[in-house]
Amino acid sequence: MYKNKGFFEKLFDISFSSFIAPQVVGVLYVVGLIGAVFFALNVVYQALRFGGPTGGFISLIGCVIGLFVYAIVSRVSLESLVAVVRTAENTRILAEEAIARKTPGP
Repeated sequence: MYKNKGFFEKLFDISFSSFIAPQVVGVLYVVGLIGAVFFALNVVYQALRFGGPTGGFISLIGCVIGLFVYAIVSRVSLESLVAVVRTAENTRILAEEAIARKTPGP
């Protein structure tokens, strides 16, 4: 039947019968947001340095909007990934139970 494996067992499962996406998706989301914030800060800094206050203000507004859109798109993408993985896990459980019911006992 369905066996719960540890993180490292799932990570090195070369048959890909176990999924690690639901366990790491939160970390990926946070790392992505932190990276996007650092990127946006760099863009604003470069705009202030080379474009002056007007360029810095315009890039600040653009970066805030871009970060908001990035957060929405990355969150929806990661939620879709988790939904697909959970669907696959639940389908496997249902299939194993159906096979177990059809198999005649000794």
